[in-house]
Amino acid sequence: MPVTRSNKLLKSYDIIRTSFWFVPCLIIFATLGLCGLLLWVDAHYNLERVTWLRFLYHADGDITRGLLTTIAGSVMTVVSITFSITMVALTNASSQFGPRLIRNFMNDSSTQTVLGTFIAIFIYCLVLAGATDNFVVSGHLPGLTFGGAILLTLNGILLLIYFIHHTAINLQADNIIDKVYESLHSDIQNIFAGYKDKESSFCSHEDVLSEIDTDAPQIRSLCSGYVQAIDYQRLAQLMKHNDLCMEVLIMPGDFVTEQKLIIKHSGTKLSKEEINEVLSCLTLGAKRTPIQDPEFAILQLVEIALRALSPSINDPYSAIACIDKLSATLCNLTHKRFPEGITCDSNDTPRVVFKTVSFKGLANSAYDQIRQHSKHNLAVQLRLLEGLILIAEQAREFKHWSLVEQQKILLEHDLKQQSLIGNDHKEAHDRLNKLNELIDYAAIQQQ
Repeated sequence: MPVTRSNKLLKSYDIIRTSFWFVPCLIIFATLGLCGLLLWVDAHYNLERVTWLRFLYHADGDITRGLLTTIAGSVMTVVSITFSITMVALTNASSQFGPRLIRNFMNDSSTQTVLGTFIAIFIYCLVLAGATDNFVVSGHLPGLTFGGAILLTLNGILLLIYFIHHTAINLQADNIIDKVYESLHSDIQNIFAGYKDKESSFCSHEDVLSEIDTDAPQIRSLCSGYVQAIDYQRLAQLMKHNDLCMEVLIMPGDFVTEQKLIIKHSGTKLSKEEINEVLSCLTLGAKRTPIQDPEFAILQLVEIALRALSPSINDPYSAIACIDKLSATLCNLTHKRFPEGITCDSNDTPRVVFKTVSFKGLANSAYDQIRQHSKHNLAVQLRLLEGLILIAEQAREFKHWSLVEQQKILLEHDLKQQSLIGNDHKEAHDRLNKLNELIDYAAIQQQ
């Protein structure tokens, strides 16, 4: 979602899509509406005269109610099983992949739809069982509505089979890692597009900062928390109203404490009301979110890799899969133009400069912790070197080569601490030589 939208809407959207109540509630209300519509049709149209629907109306009221209550009881049993499967999946995800991965499971629309459908079938049958008495008095049963209950029940059986299959697939480590990678790729695309939406192409940071003195008025945070989103466009409009410029010293993902310096601006000190307006453009919370924080999903992959490397799990294959996805992400980033961190007002006048993510920062977040925890796992270290080779082959700028060389030196130092012999030494030596060749070739090209 573009960063120029309301922070509150962005946060509300993120809460809704990772909840177990919103989609089920929509399904329940839709099913109740369907039940009411079918009951109205049964009450006002003599559908028992329709030949191909006649079989639905040839039943006893007591038998119909008994069947509906049996369906309702059976569906509730299925609901409890579904909730149990969901809780097992969440527990497994939390223990093996990390508690921050729970939001990915809660964000699964299939799970939300299945839970909502089963509860909706239960409520549909109860409502219909209660309405059957009124129809019996009038001399006919709500056959069409009863047929709807049968179709919903059959649909529920198919959904249960699908849900078990879906959960079994979702619990596989490779699929979990791939979904986090897809989320990371999508988040980076949206965040970068949003930053550039109102970005100046003819102005630099220095041009805006020259308007802000070293002793410029400061704005400090009134509370502590993680920065979840910043509405830069609204800040630019506020600065336009006062004909000022502003420097935002924090970025989404940072943790701020009470009274931390977060903003400097030109001109005279703002009034209390204006400061409150400025602070309302910053959304703080108890945890990091992917709303404007591209590092969030990177750290999710890193967390999976670190847990996989822990002695209790000891799953280097999952760690290697995470490294592959991280390397693919960094290769994609070598082809992107990173935001400059300048936002203009409606007149295209630069008003706000702010911190942005950098290639080096994202790359270090991706590689540092995995490298530090893999000092005694040669397979993972070799895959890290292979990832650096992939990045080096697509590197275009000095910052890319600088990152590759820095990480290569650190990995080479770790490898030298081990007594590698035979094929192990050859594999490490070959990869390091390949990296050195690429770095030397880049140095020649830049001269």
